[in-house]
Amino acid sequence: MPLVNCPLCENQVSHRAQACPSCGEPDPNRYHTRNCWLGRLFWLCVWSGIIAASWLWVAPWLMNQFTS
Repeated sequence: MPLVNCPLCENQVSHRAQACPSCGEPDPNRYHTRNCWLGRLFWLCVWSGIIAASWLWVAPWLMNQFTS
């Protein structure tokens, strides 16, 4: 039975455990999966903002440079 470390208390827990017996963290095996998903969503928003800002500010400036 593989063991994983609980992200809160660092005790070893079975990968099939529904909660950590020491601290009660629900589903300690999926903790990193949830954080990974939130991190990807954050960076998607950041990159979308950068692309939108460049489209709104840089594209008109470039058009003015080539039409003048």
